[in-house]
Amino acid sequence: MKNSMKTMGQLSVVLLICVLLGQGMWLNHVRKIKMEEFRKSANYVLLNTTYRYLYDEGINIAKSNRLTYSLTKDNRFYWRYDNKNDTIPIPSPDMVDKLGKLITYDCLNEHGLFNIFELNKLYITCLKEKNIVQNPILRVLNDEGEELQSTGNLKKNCNSIMTLPIELGYENKHQLLATFELPFVFRALSGILWVELIFMIGFIFCLVWQWCSIRMTVRSARIQTMGMTHLEHELKKPLATMISVVNGILEGKDSVLCPRDTTKLTMVKARLMKMADITDTMLTSLKTSVLMINREVIDLKFEMEMTTEMFSLIRPYARVGYRIAEGLEYPCLDKIYFNYVVVNLVDNAIKYGGTHPVVKVDFYTIGDNYVLTVEDNGMGIAPKDQKQIFKQFYRVKNQQVTKTTGFGLGLTFVHKVVCAYGGSIRLESELGIGSKFTITIPQ
Repeated sequence: MKNSMKTMGQLSVVLLICVLLGQGMWLNHVRKIKMEEFRKSANYVLLNTTYRYLYDEGINIAKSNRLTYSLTKDNRFYWRYDNKNDTIPIPSPDMVDKLGKLITYDCLNEHGLFNIFELNKLYITCLKEKNIVQNPILRVLNDEGEELQSTGNLKKNCNSIMTLPIELGYENKHQLLATFELPFVFRALSGILWVELIFMIGFIFCLVWQWCSIRMTVRSARIQTMGMTHLEHELKKPLATMISVVNGILEGKDSVLCPRDTTKLTMVKARLMKMADITDTMLTSLKTSVLMINREVIDLKFEMEMTTEMFSLIRPYARVGYRIAEGLEYPCLDKIYFNYVVVNLVDNAIKYGGTHPVVKVDFYTIGDNYVLTVEDNGMGIAPKDQKQIFKQFYRVKNQQVTKTTGFGLGLTFVHKVVCAYGGSIRLESELGIGSKFTITIPQ
């Protein structure tokens, strides 16, 4: 299943990249086709406009007897202007018109009558008839590529598109070119291609980052699972052993215990059994992230007495006090989980409370909510750590915390219990003064 999901993910990535590449190649191909269509249209209009201009100017020159050309009886092209004349063999009578335009240009050029600006105006008018609104720049080049005439210059760093050269002149061998600033639609397509390229690079980068993140998450999950298994082995087995030992002492026929010792051992046994239940439920919930709350009426005063008595035995240097508001001695709460919340918060308060820890536990109501507060005079928690304190396996990084044993699971489980109740937990803390946890639980 895992390998098939991995294969499907890889195939999905490859297909998406292929789609992006295909789309980019298609857009580029469409751009080339449209640019070629634009060039052909502009070139066709330029050719017709130029021949039309030369034809009209040739008629004007012919009126002054400067220019004449015709087809002789032996199918040769004859031309004359000023003191020049010649006959040219032609393969077909259809060449007469084209040769006449070339000779006309030679005549106009020698007399300085070829007006490229007039031709440009006529060209713009004809372009608009073809729905081409871009204004061209016309240039006349000689046979060495040097510019002889021009109607202007393009802006710097401006993308352009150029028509095919049109031959001008029979003897002069000049060429006429039209250059356009690249129309917006082609610039937009080019921009889209760049955006798509950037998007694809960003997408691949995100995929690589996500893949690395998933691998780290899976690795972390494996480590946490191994840690859970280790915790389960290290906690459950010693607890079972201690319960068995205490039970053997209490039920042993040869053991002589005073009533006070018997009471203490009974309380220790009850506390160990409760810890075993809490350990089972805590580890199960941490593995599955599912927590079921079973509310029942509990004797809160008895639970708090047992808690304070336990800490007086295992932490005799600490002072733990509690206060229950009048009428709240028997609230409806989950016996195991709520007791764990109190024990965990008090234990943390003592562990990080310095040499003379003082812990105050209050239980009261505000509106329709139970409120539990646990306040200490410990080292406090820095603001940067307060947002992380409820995360799994997180521990504050300072010398005092490092010296204290722990896995960073206690407050995580407390937070889960409070969320399972549908309540909230709030932390108020100042470094060197102490911390106060406030838990609100709906009744």
